[in-house]
Amino acid sequence: MPKETPDIYEGNPPSLKVGLCQVYTEEWAVEANLGRALEALDEAAARGAQLAITPECVLHGYGFETEQSPRVLDVAETPDSPNMQRVRAKVAELGMDVVFGFAERNGDLVHNSAALISRDGQIVAIYRKVHCRDFEDVTRRGWFTPGDRFATVDRTYGEQTFRLATMICFDREVTETVRCLRALGAQLVACPQACDTDDAAACRSHADNEMITRCRAAENEVFIVVVNHTGRFNGGSFAVGPGGELLHQMGAEAGVEVLDVPVGAVPQKFHNNPLGWMGWAYRRPQVYAKYLNG
Repeated sequence: MPKETPDIYEGNPPSLKVGLCQVYTEEWAVEANLGRALEALDEAAARGAQLAITPECVLHGYGFETEQSPRVLDVAETPDSPNMQRVRAKVAELGMDVVFGFAERNGDLVHNSAALISRDGQIVAIYRKVHCRDFEDVTRRGWFTPGDRFATVDRTYGEQTFRLATMICFDREVTETVRCLRALGAQLVACPQACDTDDAAACRSHADNEMITRCRAAENEVFIVVVNHTGRFNGGSFAVGPGGELLHQMGAEAGVEVLDVPVGAVPQKFHNNPLGWMGWAYRRPQVYAKYLNG
C-alpha cells in the first residue's frame, strides 16, 4: 500500500505569507521594469506579504539576443548600485523580506543572481545561478558566469523561524539542486523564473518544467515558489507543496498573489520523520559515490 501524503494543513502549522510578484517586463527597459517591480512590491506589502519574490533578472527583462549579449554587462547591477539601492530602500520602507532577481556585475563577470534582501534593506545573501543553459553560459553562447555554491538562510517572522533557500529557473531541472538544498535543511525554496509555463494542474503525457518542479518538491519534501515574468514570458507563477501538490497558479496577466504557505509543516510532518515520507533516510550515499563523481 502506498503511504498517504501528510496533510500539510492538519494541525494548523505555522505559515508564511509569500507574495508572488508577477511583473510585466520588456527587454532592456531597466527603468520601466524597475518601476513596475517596485509597484509590485508595494502591492505585496499592502496585502500582508512577509516574503515577496520577483522574476529572474527582472530589471533588464532577461534580454538575450545572442548578438546583444554584451549589453548584459552594461545593465548589470552591483549590490550597491543606484538601482539596487532604490530596491533596498523600498524593501526597508515596506518592512518585508524580498528575493529579487537581477543580473549581478562582479568585476568583469556577470552572474544571474537573486538577492535575499532583509526587511531592513540589507542584503542577507546572494545566490548565483549554478546551472546555466548554453545561451546563458559564458563558456558557450552566453554572458553569465555560473555560481558554484548553494546556501540556506534562517529568517524569523514573529515567533517562527523558517529556513529559506533560492534557486533560479533551470536549476530546478537538475536533480542535485534541490537535493543539495534539502541536505542544507531548506523548508521553502524561492525560484525566480524567466521562461514560458504550462498549466501545472494539467495531466500531460510529457514532462515539462512545472511537472519537474512538483517532483523536486515531493522528492525533497519542501515548498517551492516559482515567480515568472509577463509580457516577456507568459506568467503562470505557481507554488507547490512538499507532497508535490499544486497550491496555486497565477494566470498570464501581471499581478500579485499573496499565499499563506504552511511552511511549518515541513519540520513537523516531513523532515523530523526519522524515515521520511519520500525516503530521505533510506539513502545510501556510499553506493552512489561510485557513480556520481563526474
